[in-house]
Amino acid sequence: VDVRKMAGFALGLFGTFLAWQTGIAIAQYFHAGGAEHLMSLLFDPENSLRLISAMAAFLAGLAALTERKGGAWLAGFATALLTIQTMALMAGHGSVHNWQSEAVFLIIMTCLFLTVVSTSRK
Repeated sequence: VDVRKMAGFALGLFGTFLAWQTGIAIAQYFHAGGAEHLMSLLFDPENSLRLISAMAAFLAGLAALTERKGGAWLAGFATALLTIQTMALMAGHGSVHNWQSEAVFLIIMTCLFLTVVSTSRK
């Protein structure tokens, strides 16, 4: 089994997990606040950066799994967006509880990104 394909599969699963987790958070805010807050939730930098990063990670995993070009670029884009979001949460001077899970997710995505970049396509 190819390491790049396994990393692509893991990256796709990780992107799906991040999208699911973001969707659950948006749904909770939506039910608590009503429909008038939906646009503000979708355009909130914390939610939008994470959702775009999750979609890019899923597509990068799919590209790496099917050995298409651009998987490494998409994985880098997803990692960069998650880095921006995590750094923004850290700069917000909130408690560690607010950004600790994002930092762990960033470490996982960076490891998967480096695995996809460092292994060669056949």
